[in-house]
Amino acid sequence: MSTSRQALVVHPAAPDMGETERTALGDCIDAALACAQICTSGADSCLEEPAVAELRSVIRAQQNCASVCAAAVQILSRFGSDFGNTPGSILRILSEWCSLCRESCLEVAQFYPHCGISASACERVLDAVAALTALV
Repeated sequence: MSTSRQALVVHPAAPDMGETERTALGDCIDAALACAQICTSGADSCLEEPAVAELRSVIRAQQNCASVCAAAVQILSRFGSDFGNTPGSILRILSEWCSLCRESCLEVAQFYPHCGISASACERVLDAVAALTALV
């Protein structure tokens, strides 16, 4: 069990959330945490490439994706009794930015393996968001 999942299990509001939802939320948080780190590292890797100017849009996509993932993790980790409609809006934004980043990275992944890794991380977030959205 990941530490994110452990934190969700011991949260005082945990009884208000079913096991399936809690698992899906934990998976989404874990995927977004990993994606934030991977996209940060991917953008930094792009900055070291000789063709850095050609990678400008990819770098921005990865930086924005990392920021959105980090913010989403913070918000999704607060699921008290007033969680309300927040998850839906956050999940839509998370999905949108990860999709944009994934597409941007895939365009150059054959030349820059670190971009392929970022695209895969974004794909994992998209899968986790889809699974959570199906339950919310």
